[in-house]
Amino acid sequence: MPCELTSGLLLNCKDGFAGIQRIWIQQQADFATGVTLDATTLEVDGLPTATIYPFEVVKGTGGFTEATSSANGGILHTQTVTLVLNKMTSVKRKQLELLAKNRALVVFVWDKNGKIWMVGRQFGAEITTIEAATGSAAADLNGYTITFVAEEPSAAEQLEAYTTTPFDNFADITIGTSVVD
Repeated sequence: MPCELTSGLLLNCKDGFAGIQRIWIQQQADFATGVTLDATTLEVDGLPTATIYPFEVVKGTGGFTEATSSANGGILHTQTVTLVLNKMTSVKRKQLELLAKNRALVVFVWDKNGKIWMVGRQFGAEITTIEAATGSAAADLNGYTITFVAEEPSAAEQLEAYTTTPFDNFADITIGTSVVD
């Protein structure tokens, strides 16, 4: 039988922490070839030459979810990344417009457990919504809420653990610049 189970799962320690720290984004075409997976762990152990761009996450606002569904003889993994950027500005608006025009992006999500997940590896993620809000009360969000969605045949792959800083074990990855605005 091709889908035979190989093991069960036990509960582990209560040491997980929710939330994400940062995301990095680049066009999916840069990752169409050259991504390799470890045959045993299925973690990403090789990435092609590419520059990825960091986006900082406002504490307690960003997230990554993955919903797996089965229909018509297949499995679909819907990967969703949300990001909040404080303060509406023309610089942010311009960058978000560029991102929104892309049909296929890869989003690397660094969670608060120190793991990096690759979202949209095979078919790419795209922005489904950008919500700009000035807020009405003094403590309301003045900024943007962005949602990326990918529909993939496989669950998001975890990258092999970095040594000191994210991506330091992937020599061909360059971290691009960011602006403070």
